[in-house]
Amino acid sequence: MAKSFTVDTASTTAILTTAEAKQHLKVDTSADDTYIDDLVQAATESAQIFTNRYFTNTTLNQFGDNWSDLSTLFKSPVSSVVHIKYYDSNNTQQTLATSVYQKDLEHQPARIGLKPNQSFPALADRISAVECKYIVGYGAATSDVPTAIKQAVLLTIGNWYENRQEVVIGRIASELPKSAQYLLEQYKVQTV
Repeated sequence: MAKSFTVDTASTTAILTTAEAKQHLKVDTSADDTYIDDLVQAATESAQIFTNRYFTNTTLNQFGDNWSDLSTLFKSPVSSVVHIKYYDSNNTQQTLATSVYQKDLEHQPARIGLKPNQSFPALADRISAVECKYIVGYGAATSDVPTAIKQAVLLTIGNWYENRQEVVIGRIASELPKSAQYLLEQYKVQTV
């Protein structure tokens, strides 16, 4: 059993503007704008990894060697399943009919299963025999992202902006500040 995923279409929407980050940092010059934008992106990516989520709409492809590899989807929150494709016993890629499977998008992580009296088709003996394309995120706009997540990203940006070296003498270094972890913990999704 092997599962993996790729980003098919990444979100181009930052959850915070440069101005919001600068206001939090109390920075009133434009000298560090590029650096601050990079911190916004890096802190957002770190928070997404910590929570096992994408915050703004992103399209993913999840691959597996067998049908059970799609029973849980890796990332949350899932807003829709675009399609499920598979390689049949002749090693020809097919699209699985929506009449065969059901999806539970309210559950986190989201789940895929069979509808009553249905069965999954036979698969080719190959790696990545099944693929599910789905959309994750709270929405397309930054206003769709919960405030606690934005605040956690701001706290991380503030920590990284003030402590630019990997190790700061007299302080314990961590990827995400404890206060940010506390805010993000309620959004953390566990997958097996």
